[in-house]
Amino acid sequence: MKETIIVVHERPDIYDPIFIEGLPGIGLVGKLAAEHLIQELGAKKFAELYSPHFMHQVLIRKGSIVELMKNEFYYWKSPDDEHRDLIIITGDTQVPPTDSYGHFEVVGKMLDFVQEFGTREIITMGGYQVPELQGEPRVLAAVTHPDLVGYYQEKLKDCNVEVIWREDEGGAIVGAAGLLLGIGKLRGMFGISLLGESLGYIVDAKAAKAVLSAVAKILNLEIDMTALDERAKETEEILRKVEEMQRAMMEQQLPRPSHEEEDRGYL
Repeated sequence: MKETIIVVHERPDIYDPIFIEGLPGIGLVGKLAAEHLIQELGAKKFAELYSPHFMHQVLIRKGSIVELMKNEFYYWKSPDDEHRDLIIITGDTQVPPTDSYGHFEVVGKMLDFVQEFGTREIITMGGYQVPELQGEPRVLAAVTHPDLVGYYQEKLKDCNVEVIWREDEGGAIVGAAGLLLGIGKLRGMFGISLLGESLGYIVDAKAAKAVLSAVAKILNLEIDMTALDERAKETEEILRKVEEMQRAMMEQQLPRPSHEEEDRGYL
């Protein structure tokens, strides 16, 4: 295999589908959100992407069966005129951060493929690493064109999560979540990236739920979040244990008062 290939199993009859990306990244936020969306909609896999830019390894599946690492395309055909058809991509991996050319090549193949179905709009999902969380995770939004800020703000105005729109410059969106929008923009496409606040070192179902809630609002879809809620409880328990460990470590590092200070009441 000398270049990225897409193996197509079916050519779905879909029109102007929105392309939604949720690949592994910070806190696995995008991947969790995409997999939950696929499950709840009953989306059907129709193509797989393989690339020599992925890690040089295979995964051992159930039954000791090996498989190349891959990304998977799913489609959902809207049953009515009120909703848009969707193409959703998720998978085992992204291109390693050090392979810049590989990122551009793989993302280019993705866009070539979805454009065959008339895709114009792109939604990317992922995590946004923060040093600490205060309350529920917020969602950071970034769009391809200035006039889309108001467009998406209108769609998200009644969203049950806080969506942040940065007015200052700075920051970057690394990997497919950013490049799909950047390269897509050069091709006349448009869209939004939604990144959930996450500590980054745990599988963050709470951030995934926040991001998916925003995506569902844009798509005007009702998505059952029960399974994500259960995983979010696991996230909260892990965070609680991490905080307890951090407090214990800090207490151990605090200097002990001398006997003289104890006698003076300095505790």
